[in-house]
Amino acid sequence: MTDKSRKPLPQGDGLYLRFQVRYCGRLGVPVGIFAACHHLRRDGRLTTEDDELFREVDSWFIARLPYPPFYADGNTIRAVSWFKPAAAGLIAALAPLEDLLRRYGVPCDAVRSPDPGTIVYEDDFQIGVLPYVRNPPARATTPMGQR
Repeated sequence: MTDKSRKPLPQGDGLYLRFQVRYCGRLGVPVGIFAACHHLRRDGRLTTEDDELFREVDSWFIARLPYPPFYADGNTIRAVSWFKPAAAGLIAALAPLEDLLRRYGVPCDAVRSPDPGTIVYEDDFQIGVLPYVRNPPARATTPMGQR
């Protein structure tokens, strides 16, 4: 499955990249693509086929992307992950999740930034940052009632 609606992302522009939806979660920033898919799954909204698709893509990433240590304790420091520009292969593999969210009416944006926050973690593919700005989490105004 590929995302034919997204324009190709510029390569080598030196900007960090995050795929996020348009509602804020408990971290006070827009929820990332994986968490948004988890929300749909948790709420029982995914079809059996889409649940399997999400599990396959999630497993693929788990096998290839290092697990930032701040997630080990439930992310008490409230860090947010961003892809590095060099992670093109991983970024391309997100297309099925972008499509999944679109089919369920959850807009997902590719956001680029030269400085998304204070870096607290870094590996070859991603950084973890403490965002400079946080917003209150959304309650019942999200597209599917997610939080």
